[in-house]
Amino acid sequence: MKLLLLGLLLQISLPLKKLALTSGYGYRLHPITKINTFHAGVDLKAHSDTVYAITNGRVTKTNYNTLSGIYIKIDHGAFQSLYGHLSQIFVNSNATVAAGQPIGITGATGTVTGEHLHFAITINGAAVNPIKFLVQLFQYNYHE
Repeated sequence: MKLLLLGLLLQISLPLKKLALTSGYGYRLHPITKINTFHAGVDLKAHSDTVYAITNGRVTKTNYNTLSGIYIKIDHGAFQSLYGHLSQIFVNSNATVAAGQPIGITGATGTVTGEHLHFAITINGAAVNPIKFLVQLFQYNYHE
């Protein structure tokens, strides 16, 4: 995946202080419906953990739906991030956020079997593997 960030050196952060993958990106047997479906993000182990903006951006939406629960979407220019199943949010729509800024607290809202953070990345509306994306983002910034 090529990043459209040439010439930019970004401040970056992990979405949680510790990353422990509980469900990966791609097709999986859904833990509730037991149907093989595409998981367009990753689930990260969490327990009332602070969630951080991965880089500078603008909050485009904070809302609730039955699938993602309480969630936050952030536009970072070349890509967008989503943080789902939160118990609390600290930011409002249209707010500007900085890399590493606390934006919420993990929870178990929406369709879940337990508390975790659903973390997703899209580029031009297409989902990409968020773990591979973070690795490339860190590598890109390290080599610049």
